[in-house]
Amino acid sequence: MDALEVTLYVFSALAGLAIGSFLNVCIYRLPRGEFFSRARSYCPRCGAAIKACDNIPLVSYIVLRGKCRNCGGRISFRYPLVEALTCALFVGNYAAFGTHGLTLVFDVAACALVTASFIDLDTMEIPDSAVLVLLALGLITFAPFGGVSWQDKLIGCACVSVPMFLLALFGGMGLGDVKLYFVLGLLLGWQKVLVVFFVSVVLGAVASVAATIVRKRRGEEDCDFSDEEYKRLPRGAVCAEGETPQPPKKMRFHVVPFGPFIALATAVAIFGGDALIAFYARILGI
Repeated sequence: MDALEVTLYVFSALAGLAIGSFLNVCIYRLPRGEFFSRARSYCPRCGAAIKACDNIPLVSYIVLRGKCRNCGGRISFRYPLVEALTCALFVGNYAAFGTHGLTLVFDVAACALVTASFIDLDTMEIPDSAVLVLLALGLITFAPFGGVSWQDKLIGCACVSVPMFLLALFGGMGLGDVKLYFVLGLLLGWQKVLVVFFVSVVLGAVASVAATIVRKRRGEEDCDFSDEEYKRLPRGAVCAEGETPQPPKKMRFHVVPFGPFIALATAVAIFGGDALIAFYARILGI
C-alpha cells in the first residue's frame, strides 16, 4: 500500500466522519420539519448552540463523556454510532471500488440509507427525501454502469417491489419499504435486489423472533383489540401492559421497523452480493 492509497483511505474515513455528523442533523431535524430553522447544531435538551470545538465527530463525544457541556444532559449514543457507521461505509466503499465512480455513488447511497434507517427507527416512516436520492442515483447510473445493464435495472425495479406492493395493500408491509425496494432495484439490478430482499427478510425474521422471546420472558402478553383500535396500530406492532397515549390505554407497543434491515441487506449485497450470487449459482448449477 503506497502513500497515495493510504491518503485516500484516510480521506475516506475523515469524509465519512464529517458527513456522518451532518446525517445526525438530518435524522433529528427532518421528521420535525426544522431542517432550515436553525443554522447551528444545538442540544435537544437545553437548546444551547453547540460550539465548534464540541462538534468534532467521535472526538467530542469521548472528551465530553457523552454529556452536553452546557446542561450536563446525556447525549444519545446514536450520534457517535452514526458517525462511526458512515465512516466505516465510506472506507468500505473505497476498499471495494477504489477510485471508480461507483465509490461516490455508493457513498451517497450509504448516506441516504443511514438517514432513512434511523428516521424509520424513530417514526416508523421512511422519508421520501432519502428515496428520491436513491432514485436519482438509479437514474444517473441507468446506462450500463458497474456491470449492470439497463435491462437488469428495469427488471430490478419490479421483481421485488411489485409483489411487496401487493402485500402492502393488505397491510403486510409499509409503502416506504416498497419504495426502497423499487429504487434499490433500479440502482443495483435484479440479481442484487433479490439478495437485498432475501437477506432483509431473514434479518427481519430473526429480529422479530428475538423480540418475541424477550417479550415473553419479561412476562408481556399479547392483547386483543377492537377493529378501530387495530386500525390505529402502527405496522408490525405488538403490545404489552404499560403506559402510552395511544389507544388502547395502558398498552405499550414494541415496533420493529423494516427499513434498517433493508439498508443492512443492501450493504451485504454491495460488498458481498457477487460472491453470494456465484455461490448459489454453483449450487443450482446455473
